[in-house]
Amino acid sequence: MKKLIALLGATTLTAASASVVVACGNTTVPEYENFAKLANATRPTLDKNGEVQKNGSTLVYYIGAQDNLSSLSFEYALKEATVVSQNASLDEAFAKVNEANGSSNDFAGNFKKIGNTFESNDENGEDGLNLAQTSVTYNKKKKLWYFENQTDLMTFSAKATGEKIEMHGTTVETVSDLWTDKATKKILNDWIKPSVARMVYSKNGQTIWDKTKDATKIKTINEEINSRVDAIKSSKGPLFLIIRNGEFVGYLNGFEVYANQIKPGDNTSLRSKKYDSTDLTHKFNESIMNVVHTKNVMTTTYESTNTSFDLNSKSKGNWKWEHWDNWVIRDSKTSSESDSSSYSYNLNRY
Repeated sequence: MKKLIALLGATTLTAASASVVVACGNTTVPEYENFAKLANATRPTLDKNGEVQKNGSTLVYYIGAQDNLSSLSFEYALKEATVVSQNASLDEAFAKVNEANGSSNDFAGNFKKIGNTFESNDENGEDGLNLAQTSVTYNKKKKLWYFENQTDLMTFSAKATGEKIEMHGTTVETVSDLWTDKATKKILNDWIKPSVARMVYSKNGQTIWDKTKDATKIKTINEEINSRVDAIKSSKGPLFLIIRNGEFVGYLNGFEVYANQIKPGDNTSLRSKKYDSTDLTHKFNESIMNVVHTKNVMTTTYESTNTSFDLNSKSKGNWKWEHWDNWVIRDSKTSSESDSSSYSYNLNRY
């Protein structure tokens, strides 16, 4: 029976996500399709006997804005660290990172080493909440997520997790497009939200659901799903989404503003600093490593007492950007016409 459940879970997990895409429209959005392909590829797969056939992996996905100085500063640092031209595309820089083998001590090599030193969440190799690999479906008419089935595999267990880690990303035109751009809106609604639904149902622990008898429970679970996704909408960039083993774990956000990215007409109220290569080689990599390796970080995200996907506090103090612009437009005229709270920056945020 377990083998049958495992097989059903492995085959329907992808189907559940696909049904959501259809529900939101058939228009193809290349940036979203690329993200979904990368994120889905991190999911561990099972063979017909319910054994792990392919280990899961980790994806760090960057979302920046073309008119945001912190985004431009990160992209400048990334291209410097990967030794590509500043005129090169982001994809070229990401390719350099992902092609590294982890033997070097530069930024790309150390980033790849993060996956090589994965630590299981506990001595049994299972996560603290025992989040089983779960499949869900969405009823568009009722606007409700429903549990379908589970496998015996714990989503974030050492057994399920491989050493592979990659970095990819995209940019939106302006900061206000963070979750309203065609691609990022679909990332949120068609990929992140189904992932949140799977994990919230998995956390509940109930494996047999009756849509009539359990209607109240289902409503409560859907309220939690919606509340969690709404919280993500309030995030500010640049964002670094963490996807692991086919599920959304959370995000880190912010980056420095480098003086060499400031041009005439930019917002002069924003502080800046000289470019520092260690921002990536040390602070960035160490923060990603701490987030990925922190005991139960993958599961504390989905504890009932936690409603935030902000992982900054999990970086053990490394993720501190004193010159982060707090996700504002670089143009001084546009910024000055906005409400002051929209571009003020809080250096005590972390």
